[in-house]
Amino acid sequence: MKTVGIIAEFNPFHNGHKYLIEQAKLLTGAYCCVVIMSGDFVQRGAPAVCNKNLRTEMALKDGADIVFELPVIYSLGSAEMFAEGALKLLLSTGQIDWLCFGSECGDTEALVKCASIIEEYTATPEFKEELSAQIKSGLSYPSAFSKALSDALGNLQSLLYTPNNLLGIEYIRALLRLKKLNSTPEPDECKDPVNVINLPEIMAIKRIGADHFDPELKNLSSATAIRDFLENLVGTSGTPDFSPLNNSLSNDVLKIVSDNYGKYLPITENDFSSMLYMRLNSCSDEELFSIPDINPDLIHKLIEFRGKKLIISDLIMDLKSKCFTYTAISRALFRILLCPAYTDAYRFLQQDYSSSVSASDSQKPYLRVLGFKKTCSEFLRNLRYSELIDIVTKPADGPLNNPCFKLDVYASNLYAQVCFEKFKTGFTEDLKTGPIIL
Repeated sequence: MKTVGIIAEFNPFHNGHKYLIEQAKLLTGAYCCVVIMSGDFVQRGAPAVCNKNLRTEMALKDGADIVFELPVIYSLGSAEMFAEGALKLLLSTGQIDWLCFGSECGDTEALVKCASIIEEYTATPEFKEELSAQIKSGLSYPSAFSKALSDALGNLQSLLYTPNNLLGIEYIRALLRLKKLNSTPEPDECKDPVNVINLPEIMAIKRIGADHFDPELKNLSSATAIRDFLENLVGTSGTPDFSPLNNSLSNDVLKIVSDNYGKYLPITENDFSSMLYMRLNSCSDEELFSIPDINPDLIHKLIEFRGKKLIISDLIMDLKSKCFTYTAISRALFRILLCPAYTDAYRFLQQDYSSSVSASDSQKPYLRVLGFKKTCSEFLRNLRYSELIDIVTKPADGPLNNPCFKLDVYASNLYAQVCFEKFKTGFTEDLKTGPIIL
């Protein structure tokens, strides 16, 4: 059974995503589309507009066949961490023939060339010196990274200025690193199991419709425009009118959105403001500085806001500067919000997993099944006795000793609590929520 893999957030699922899945199946000849999707928190550093279960149902009804959850430790990571974590977990299933992703250019060859140059050049002393100089000049890391690559990339540098091209390049870079490890002669017992799996073919599929950040509703609107529309409907009198979304969402997805509007969606970053206020004002300086992967200079600036009223979107704008991008600040805030579970998971992830085949269940990589179609259940049956990955279909039976899994559960319960407070709807514990089956 030929299978195509897609790494996604579906925040929310729209007709552009539906097109991606349709084209991925059509162009690869795949029967089964396997998605690894961010859970309740997404890579731009924010809560998803609706929970992972609703987004899973949307995806399954519009073309996806199996949806796995991307652990929060990756979904709140940098683009590199997000891409590499998702790819390794997806490939650990051992059944992915193709990896497809949307991109602004749709030129697989150009993206591969760009990724190859970046992988080679970033390992040189010249790049590291130039990157350091650009950062010292006051540029944010993404801007400094791009500028330091300008001479090496030439005309290809423009690919770094569009979000889907950039993420596609990170997927390819992760694949290149896996290929390099796979070709390195090492004793079998020292190899990471994912590195000995046949790696998939890759295909970039050209995006259609609105640009990634286009705020206007139109045919094939961006997720940004759809989220803005749903957020601005809050507080309107009478029955909400969802007809402006008719050209952006399929009938099935539109029904899910309308049925759950005001019950489970929309959720925004500002809904977590009180929780962040409590965390920021109750953590000591030492605790804040010990949170991994956050610039200490940003922590210093954040400490100045203790005791003041806190609205997350306003706070991010107050902190935004030439050095700190909106997304970097937002990710930092939600890492703080999810601590100490986030810190425990991050440190656990830094351990050596080279012997994970024989490791305990708490160390073994895992994939939680959020939903699947019965027509592709063979994919899951093939994983039942896998030595490479632990497949979690019943969350309560998952690897509860694994700090990354504990972080996933904590994050989802925190999201559910915010949803309960905002809409006064039922609270369902994450460990009691099974997969959606169609």
